Amino acid sequence: MSIVIDLKAKDHVRRIAYYDGVGSANVRVDAREGDSWRHLFTDSLVRYLEWTLRDFDVNTRYLRLMFETPAAQVGELLVDAQPLEPVASTTEPAPVRRGPLMDDFIGVNGFIDDPVERLAAFGHVREYHQWQWDAGNQNPDYKGYPDDLLAWSPSWVSGPGWGWDFDQFYRELNARGVEVVPCLQGSALYIHDHESDKVGWKPIKANEDTTDPQSYIEHASHLFQFAARYGATKVEDSLLKLREGQPHLSGLGLIRYLENWNEPDRWWAGRNEYFSPFELAAMSSADLDGHRGALGPTAGVRAADSQMKLVMGGRALPEIEYLRAMQLWAELNRNGEFPADVINLHHYSNDAGGQGGQPTTGISPEADGLRERFGKIARWRDEQLPDAELWMSEFGYDTNPNSVQRAPAIGDTPAEEVQACWIIRSFLELAGSGVDRAQLYMLRDVNAGNTVKYNSSGVTTETWNKHQPKRAWFYINTMKNTVKGTRPIGDVASDNERVRVMKFKSDDGLKTIFALWCPSANNEVVQGFQLRIPDKTTARIVQLEAGESMGKNATLRIQDSLAKIEVTERPVFVVC
Repeated sequence: MSIVIDLKAKDHVRRIAYYDGVGSANVRVDAREGDSWRHLFTDSLVRYLEWTLRDFDVNTRYLRLMFETPAAQVGELLVDAQPLEPVASTTEPAPVRRGPLMDDFIGVNGFIDDPVERLAAFGHVREYHQWQWDAGNQNPDYKGYPDDLLAWSPSWVSGPGWGWDFDQFYRELNARGVEVVPCLQGSALYIHDHESDKVGWKPIKANEDTTDPQSYIEHASHLFQFAARYGATKVEDSLLKLREGQPHLSGLGLIRYLENWNEPDRWWAGRNEYFSPFELAAMSSADLDGHRGALGPTAGVRAADSQMKLVMGGRALPEIEYLRAMQLWAELNRNGEFPADVINLHHYSNDAGGQGGQPTTGISPEADGLRERFGKIARWRDEQLPDAELWMSEFGYDTNPNSVQRAPAIGDTPAEEVQACWIIRSFLELAGSGVDRAQLYMLRDVNAGNTVKYNSSGVTTETWNKHQPKRAWFYINTMKNTVKGTRPIGDVASDNERVRVMKFKSDDGLKTIFALWCPSANNEVVQGFQLRIPDKTTARIVQLEAGESMGKNATLRIQDSLAKIEVTERPVFVVC
């Protein structure tokens, strides 16, 4: 593990003092000089609960501590340094960002074998896509890079007379107005000598430097080929690497975003699957533009389509510190350009507090502080990476009553209703936080009878139950159809703390929508809440209803600029 200390400006470092804890293992301390790290010292930490003082004479902005094992325990560190230059000022205000169009904002996670008509309830789909499906699948004779031959129509997942056809799948979704964002996850099996249990390992050959973009050339080449086929720019046919029988197509214009991994910070899976921030930054730099062209003309998505955007593999923990470390890597290796166009994070609202602990139950997005949590990240993005989009690509709730990520039944309100309401409220809270897109996990149940978390988090039933819509699917479809063409403007002041009101507006100003709900989890009902709607005598009220894709619509009377509405924990929409 490494820790980098940013002194914010170049300092003359004179002394370092550190407290040696109970463990004994090596810690290495380096200082950044120019384009490389200068080794200062290594200490085996054999002292016990004592301070160690070291004198230096080094000018640097960055110090790095590298811990050999968890036994290398440093409890506290003091740096005695004299500033040599002023700390850079950040007085310029962050640019004002428009909220996203809601029909782009509302997304879901899904697979190629999900029914298109069910996916069409959403504005976009994060499509889980294994690299090996394009590159040999489980064929032990597949050669791999640089002799890899790719297949999409049909893919390598195919047989006599059948096969997954990604060209067709993407075309069908585009025809329904649903954008597709492939999430390219896992290693192709040839990377690790066709050992299937290593498919989740980082996509590099043995003994390669995990922080060197060159180590990810195979991955960057695959992303180039993917972007060449589905991006908006035609690529010279001689550069395409296609399996025999594949149609030679390029510039299909079906994909604008490409995600380069899924949960790269999976600490629970061991070091071979866990990407440190510098490792993810190195791979992303290769995947974005071939590490600024250093890997050649056929590496990275921008080499194939300069307009395609690279989505950072969605992190399991939504922490700013990891992003700051990636930003530091970019400062040291990419002239400050962050190696992704989209910051991508995951979070599930539960009683574990969001730090990777073990939950016992799901909680409402408001009780979790979901808006505040992502609002903090959005503000950091606005200040540090104003050109980057911010996505929240996994959230949701199970309906199995024994899952630790369940939306629990509340009184006589069943779990499926609670799940549906909390999902809608999560979308609303995230839209109000500054997030640009949100993707629900996921379309279908894996196995609703299984108590393991995420097995019952779908908004349709399982594949074998023919993807029958659950209550949440109808609620989401209604919300998307209602708020289509509008952007979140912000909260509307409410004189009742039990009611939350959000406002949406179309760019032409002709359509205004209010969303109202009780942010509680106790079957709250507020009778006769007065919503101020000036200059109108009537509006349309849309109530979420099971079995209805457009909801239940009725005319709302407005008298003296006030409309009386019954507000519950199920959001209601007022269109005017």
